[in-house]
Amino acid sequence: MITYYLIRHGIKEDIPFDPPLTEKGKELARLTSEYLKNIDLKAIFASHKLRTQQTAEFIAKPHKLGIITDERIKERMEWEHGKTFEEFMIEWGKTDLDRAFVPEVGDSSVNKGKIMKKVIEEIEEKYKDGNIAIVTHGGAIGDLLRNLFPEHKFVYTIGEHSKGPYLDISECSITVIQKENGKYDLVKYADFEHLKI
Repeated sequence: MITYYLIRHGIKEDIPFDPPLTEKGKELARLTSEYLKNIDLKAIFASHKLRTQQTAEFIAKPHKLGIITDERIKERMEWEHGKTFEEFMIEWGKTDLDRAFVPEVGDSSVNKGKIMKKVIEEIEEKYKDGNIAIVTHGGAIGDLLRNLFPEHKFVYTIGEHSKGPYLDISECSITVIQKENGKYDLVKYADFEHLKI
């Protein structure tokens, strides 16, 4: 059996492209690291974005593990320079409303879910079993979940800007997926109990 701990990065600065964590985001990452320190992790993966790398550094430290960077587990879309946040969120909402919609820059929700599944299948092929941490993004986690499990398994939130339905996966929440005998099981969804002080 292989167990994936899918962790969304901590709270980021409210700027486009590649924002770092805020001080609060770093504190959430520290609390997440504290929670995961007694779990025997075989490997820690993170996207190449600064916020996931910073979060993964906290998680990796007590395990004395390096971070394996995989650009494929980035978000389906990034808020780039040249667009307002509102413009970005409207286009993001289109990818939530129609999971096959391909934005001007980025990927569709369905395809991002396929990419995420390919990544975890490759991880399983290499590590066979054990615990794997993947520090990624809320949308990428949601895209994977929506590809792996039936839609009725989740309660959706309507985006304030986008008006599209999405899975509310908060910063530094942990989603746990296990795979055994070829079957995926959702053990924990967007849990943030470890962040309550």
